[in-house]
Amino acid sequence: MLRTGTARGFSLPEALIAIAIMVAGLAGSASMLLQTVRQERESGNRRAAIRIASSMADQLRAIRRPDARPVMAVSGIDPDTACAGAPANCAAEHAAEQLRLAWAAEAAQSLPQGATITVTIPDPVICAYLISIAWAATGGGVERLDLPVST
Repeated sequence: MLRTGTARGFSLPEALIAIAIMVAGLAGSASMLLQTVRQERESGNRRAAIRIASSMADQLRAIRRPDARPVMAVSGIDPDTACAGAPANCAAEHAAEQLRLAWAAEAAQSLPQGATITVTIPDPVICAYLISIAWAATGGGVERLDLPVST
């Protein structure tokens, strides 16, 4: 006996439309996952930069020259040049040079390749510094952290 009635199931066009909708949803989810991973990486870079800058600030507060001026070697000036004429300042200047090199090594290890650390001294009479850390952002461009420090 032959039955004539509606068959149960999906037709080919219905199945293709369902697959297309599912693929679009999966593509959107994958895109969102990639964006989340990128933002997490940037967040990790920011945390590393803040940690390095805070460490630098604490150590800059601990280094003192006897004449109460800022240590110039931390900005990249040769320590012997920075303490010329005042031998009592040489120990602080040499310590600052060693710290600057250690910070640069830590930044090279913790931040993306090409990261730079600079310490500027706005006024050579006032013991204050500006720590700047820059690194390449994941999506292109440059991220920058500036931390003013007064001692």
